[in-house]
Amino acid sequence: MKSFIFILLLNLTTKSCDETKHIYIADHLVDCEGVAPLKCMLIKEKIVDDWTNFYNQIEGFDYEEGYEYLLNVKIKTIKNPPADGSSLKYTLIEVFEKKKTKKQITLNNKWKVISMQGIDDLQIQPTIQFDAKGKKISGFAGCNNYFGSYDPESIQLDFSKMGMTRKICPDMTVENAFVNQLRNVSYYKIENKVLSFYDANDEILITCELE
Repeated sequence: MKSFIFILLLNLTTKSCDETKHIYIADHLVDCEGVAPLKCMLIKEKIVDDWTNFYNQIEGFDYEEGYEYLLNVKIKTIKNPPADGSSLKYTLIEVFEKKKTKKQITLNNKWKVISMQGIDDLQIQPTIQFDAKGKKISGFAGCNNYFGSYDPESIQLDFSKMGMTRKICPDMTVENAFVNQLRNVSYYKIENKVLSFYDANDEILITCELE
């Protein structure tokens, strides 16, 4: 009898270590740090919560970027997990929702200038390319090529320390205006596939579209 009660209590204790939850999965992966650099999913339990990095795996779940998910998962506590492993095991119970999302346009692209403060007829179109992985900026200013660095995690931009080739062209009007406007850029916005650079007074200095 005592053995039966002990086994029953053990089973109840084991079951109490398991729980089920609904979790949301974001439509993209992010760089994160574990034992080594890796890609993490982003999860949250409520729609109003902020996304957080998910360093674990969900058994039975085949993730596909470009889709947002709502899942029902079982979470089991692992006794004595390995030193570099999680103490929780996630297993998929059901995919409640899989919804394709619109591709988000980010700064990490090549852009061409379509309008610029101080230039009415933009016959030459400067370009600007952002490389988020290398944290680099490069492009064509209208005559010369330029290059520099930036912080992909910030909407603030500082073009004051850009390097440039030294070619002389017959007409430097566009390049001179472009370089001067870049020096006054404070931040940027991307709306309706248009990239706009603003100064500290919230005036638009340069607008660009994807090349």
